[in-house]
Amino acid sequence: MIKVSKEAVDFNKEILFGEVGSLIGVQVATILSIHFPRYPNLIPYFIVLGASIIGSLFWLLARIYYKSKRAKYSEKNFIRDVKYFTPASVLFAFLFYYPTLFFTSKYLLEHNSAIEFSAVLSQLAAFLVFLLTINIYRYVLLKVFNKKL
Repeated sequence: MIKVSKEAVDFNKEILFGEVGSLIGVQVATILSIHFPRYPNLIPYFIVLGASIIGSLFWLLARIYYKSKRAKYSEKNFIRDVKYFTPASVLFAFLFYYPTLFFTSKYLLEHNSAIEFSAVLSQLAAFLVFLLTINIYRYVLLKVFNKKL
């Protein structure tokens, strides 16, 4: 049986809340992209931009909430967390999340899928890839370097 710590559960809740923000950002971006009907190639760019901005904001709010809830919030701890989390999450986002989001939405749009369907399905695929990679990173940090996120 795999034992999952409260910190691991909260960490994944933060990621999930960030993804909810990304999903909202994707939908807002999709609606905004409709105003550019002559430029359908811009839609995947709008989707990535909306996901990154709103998703980052939601993750940040969740991180502060869960750390405060456990009475572990301090500027020092927050800066340490950001020091370990941000570079990895940005790297994984650019290597895995955004390419998955972009190419999946592009593929679906090119094969006549509805914009909303393309956005949501590509979001789900990108999230699953990101969740897997960031949890592997968290595990390596914990087991190899004895660092907690």
